[in-house]
Parts: sequence; structure tokens; C-alpha cells
Amino acid sequence: MKKTLALVLALLMVLGLCACAGDTGSTSTPAPANQPAASGGSSSGDSGSSSGGSEAPAPAKTGKAYPNCNEDGSINLDTIAHYDAEYDYTQNEKFKVAYLVQQSGPLYQQSADAYEHWAPLFNMEWAGFISANGDTDMFLTNLQTAIDQGVRGFILDPDSTIFPSVLAKLQQYPDVFWMSQMSPPRDGADGEGVPVGGNLINNYVGFDNVEAGRQVTRKLVEWKNETYPDVDWSEVGFLMMDYTLSPPLHERNIGSKEVFLAAGGLEENYFTADTVSTSMTMQGGMDAAGPIISSNSKIKYWLVNGLFDDMAQAAASILDQQGLTETSCVADFGGSALQMQWDGGQQDAYRYAIFTAQNLYAEPIIGAVYAFLNGWATPDSIWPSWIKWDDQGIDGHTYSQLRLPTEPLEYETYKHYLEWTDMYAHADAYPYSQEGISLDDFSPFVDEVPADYKKP
Repeated sequence: MKKTLALVLALLMVLGLCACAGDTGSTSTPAPANQPAASGGSSSGDSGSSSGGSEAPAPAKTGKAYPNCNEDGSINLDTIAHYDAEYDYTQNEKFKVAYLVQQSGPLYQQSADAYEHWAPLFNMEWAGFISANGDTDMFLTNLQTAIDQGVRGFILDPDSTIFPSVLAKLQQYPDVFWMSQMSPPRDGADGEGVPVGGNLINNYVGFDNVEAGRQVTRKLVEWKNETYPDVDWSEVGFLMMDYTLSPPLHERNIGSKEVFLAAGGLEENYFTADTVSTSMTMQGGMDAAGPIISSNSKIKYWLVNGLFDDMAQAAASILDQQGLTETSCVADFGGSALQMQWDGGQQDAYRYAIFTAQNLYAEPIIGAVYAFLNGWATPDSIWPSWIKWDDQGIDGHTYSQLRLPTEPLEYETYKHYLEWTDMYAHADAYPYSQEGISLDDFSPFVDEVPADYKKP
């Protein structure tokens, strides 16, 4: 029973890592101007669903040797994993690719839909979305079964504690390549100088969680300063939804507190609602946030970092019950639930999210697997601009950590951004109009590599 509970908690913990959003660093050699990808439906393997979208055009016969190559035709390892509509992917071998998860759920299904959408564009055969239903042993069994069935490319979302076992299995098959999504793939080691969670065992595409906390809190501070500029900071409470057993999620607390105090907030008005004892569910979030807000009735203005969507909705619900909706603001690092709230006509204290659409998240991940399978790059060579000097694995490895761009979801503009992501990917994930939207409105890349990637 304890083992099962631990697995469930570990899986829930992962949800907060993805919901999609993070740092704003970028490649020093950005890819060509946003070239729209072609869409193509593909039948689902196990439980994925067709992504829809426009009909895939015939690939351009430009004679390019590599996708997004340099002007002289050589490989650009910083851009090789992004889709290039001018490159003919059909000239290469067609590999099978699958997405394996420990536990299914709406967020994982959205990711599966995104991978299913990109697979045919990269001339890959979609082998399915396969869940282990929370069973760690079953995850490893599913991985072996897929390998036996000829799958050579994987996107993996296991319980983060079993990454070493995953690596041990995959090392037996040198022609099989993989990337993870939700959590950085680490070996679980600890000690002085070891990064949180252990050493990297492969590349990672995702976010910096301390910076995630900063981004969310900057938006909250901005709302306070614009909406209640005359309210003294001594009257403002800050509530950080947290799960302290997850070091990556807890790092968001660090970034939030830093920004809140720098803005003028008081340390005695900074509260943490730890959901370790209540569960990382909406009800658990309400159970953790409720007593803090109700026992500090003198505070009428609240800023809340909701951590991820379920927690953000929980905090907004408590604020509504306390009659504090108009004087409070909740934001999080996520946003899929917020988009659905707004589409359903619901507006409350949950006002903002820092967001990355799943199609943008999935593109470089599946693109990296494809580059590995074709021998264009190795895990030690891809995204060379994104190798962090003090966190790149052990034994001479140079694993990179590509950061993803994020955008604030706001009620007045969220449809524009989400439909732009459909336009970029030639997908049909969102039901909005593309009228007045240009491919130049946003970018699938971030602006620059963060300063902390380089040795001081």
C-alpha cells in the first residue's frame, strides 16, 4: 500500500512540472523564421486520438541535406530537432515512435495528441500512447514489449525514481533512442555539488522551476500594481501552493518569495500551503489553502501562486467562498484548465497562467528522437548552446537542457496565442479563428541562453 501511494504521489508531482511553462532563455543560433509545419492525421495506437488539422502538403524538394541546416548545408545542431517544412523527411527511413507513461490523464493525453500530430510530419510511424496505469513494473514491461515490436523511438514519462532502471534497459539496445518529457531524466544521486534529483542521464526539454516561480509572481505583482496601486504592501498576503516532497516543484517557492519580497511584500505576509498531507488534488489544495486564508481574515488582498492548474482552481474556489474574488489574483505555471474555464464562460480570481502549448512542447522532443535515429546528432551533441556548465551529467557527458518559450495567458488575448500555435504547427487543437494572426506574432524559440548556463 505504501509503495502504491508513493508511486501515485510521484506521478502527481510530475503534473506540476509540465503544465507547460518555464524559462525564457534561447538558442544562440535560432532556427529559420517560423515555418508552418504540415499536419497529418495518424491513427492512434493504444489510446491516442487523431489530432486533425489541415491536410499535409507534399514535402518540398529543395535538396536540403538536413532540416534547418546552415547556409553552407552543414548540420546546425541547435536547430536540427525543429520541423523544417522545406526538408523532405520522406527520403529517410520510417521509424516507429511511441509515448509511454506511468499514469494516464488529461495532461498526458494532450501530450500524446501532440506527438501523434508531429509523428507523420517527421515521417515516423505512430505506434501509440501506452499507459502503465500507475504500475512501475508494468511501465518497464511495456517498454520491453514495444522494443520487441520494433519501436525504436520513445518519449518516456515514468515515475522519475525509475529513470536509472529505464536507462539500464535501453542501454541493451544501441539502436533505440529516447527523450523524456515531464521530468528531467536524472539518476537520483545526492550529495555536495549534485543537482536536485541527481545527475542528468539524457537531454531535457523543459523549464527552470525557480524562474517559473519568478514569472508567475511577476504577473501577480503586475496585477496588484495596476489594479490596486494605492494599497500598501502591508495589506497584501501571498499564498504559495506547494508540495515540499518534490524538490523541482518546491523550487518555484524560492522564485516566488524572491519576487514578492523585492516588490515590497512583507515576509510575515508570505504563507505556504503544503499539500503533502492533503494531496495534490483540487480538494487537497482547498484543504491546505482554506485554513490559511480564513485564519488571516485581516488580509483582504491576496496574491496566489497556484503551482499548477488543480491547485490554482482550489485557491480561487477558497477565495470565492471567502468573498475575496475581486481583491485577489491567482496565477500558475500551467493554463490548460484556465483556457477551458474561459471557454466555458467562467471568470474568477484565477486570472493568469504562464503557458506553453503542447504542440510547441512536443516538437523538439520528438524531433530530437528523430535526429538521433538518423544519426544526425547524439545525446552528447544536440543543442550545444544549451549545455549548462554545472549540470550536464557525469563521466564526460554533455547533455543539454533546451528551454521552451512561454507566454502569459490573459483573458483578452489567450485565443490569439493559442490559435497562433495551431497556425505554426498546422494543427487544429484550438477552436478559434486565425483571422488577423501572423506567424510573426510569437516564436517557438526563446531569445537567449540564460546567463547561469555559462561558468562564472
